[in-house]
Amino acid sequence: MEDNAGQSLYEFLARIAHRYYVDDRTQEEIAREFALSRAKVQRLLVQAREAGVVEIRIQAPPWLHLELEDGLATEFHLTDVIVSTSQADPQSQREAVARSAARYLERRLGKGAIVAVGHGRDTGEVPRFFRPGRRLDCTFVSAMGGSPRVDAPTNPNEICRALAQQCGGRAESLYAPAYVESEEMRDGLLQQEAISHTLRLAAQASVALVGIGGTNEDCTMVRSGCLSTDEIARLVGQGAVGDVLGNYMDVDGRLIAAPHRDRLVALSVDELRRIETVVAVVSEAEKPLAILGVLRAGVIDVLIVDEANARAVLDLVRRGGESGDPAGREEVPAGKKATTRATGNKKGVVGSTKD
Repeated sequence: MEDNAGQSLYEFLARIAHRYYVDDRTQEEIAREFALSRAKVQRLLVQAREAGVVEIRIQAPPWLHLELEDGLATEFHLTDVIVSTSQADPQSQREAVARSAARYLERRLGKGAIVAVGHGRDTGEVPRFFRPGRRLDCTFVSAMGGSPRVDAPTNPNEICRALAQQCGGRAESLYAPAYVESEEMRDGLLQQEAISHTLRLAAQASVALVGIGGTNEDCTMVRSGCLSTDEIARLVGQGAVGDVLGNYMDVDGRLIAAPHRDRLVALSVDELRRIETVVAVVSEAEKPLAILGVLRAGVIDVLIVDEANARAVLDLVRRGGESGDPAGREEVPAGKKATTRATGNKKGVVGSTKD
């Protein structure tokens, strides 16, 4: 008797599952056919998967790194991770990551969005591939000052203009250096309406596009003349491994209490955390520790990165992250927002957007 009941249930689950997955019927249509509630159909579809009636196989292309993306998203509570396949040379790698970032922005940005934009070679490559195919009327606003010594494609004002041009949007420039000579000069600049207005607008963004800077002598901050090699060396001595918008962190994600911070014209770490979606684009081979430190700071929501860096970051986590505790650091939260990645709807499972 129990065997017959079990067989009948199995057959019933198979019929429900076949209607949904093979016949492509909606849950509402199935509910009407079998005189069930829609909620009951949902529960039966879940039961069908748990009982092994339904087995979902995803034939992912070999260049996708879904497990690697999931590992990073879970470890650092990220909303999304996109890992691009490793390329033979640095420029090809930068282009691959930038192309992925451009596709993400095309999907993510809605009309009228405000996008705060940082600097750097990876961020500066994104406009080349940004082609929304529709007018977005977005405002791209510089999230930090620039430098006349940095190449135009990596300066935030130029990046904003290039992105705006591709989607019929507008660019809001920040006419100030990234670093000024003194705290008093910085405070004076912030009292000017043109500068304070731009930074206020950047802080109101729903999306931020930033790079993750390193601490070697070829990093953007040194090449642009914002910081000297001696200043970078002192930051490294304090434990700095990388920065976002000129805010330097150690490998544990703690903000470095460095004197140059009082000369910085940019959004702060706290202002970045309040932006709904902060997208980091990074590809350079020397960046694993920098990425790890910034991720641990809880600043980033979406990471777009190359395969080699992604694997290196997870390897650092497994080995303990080379953490330490030199003086001159400030505690910051270890995570920013709880991820919805694990619970979000996915194509082909119960709760699909098909209904």
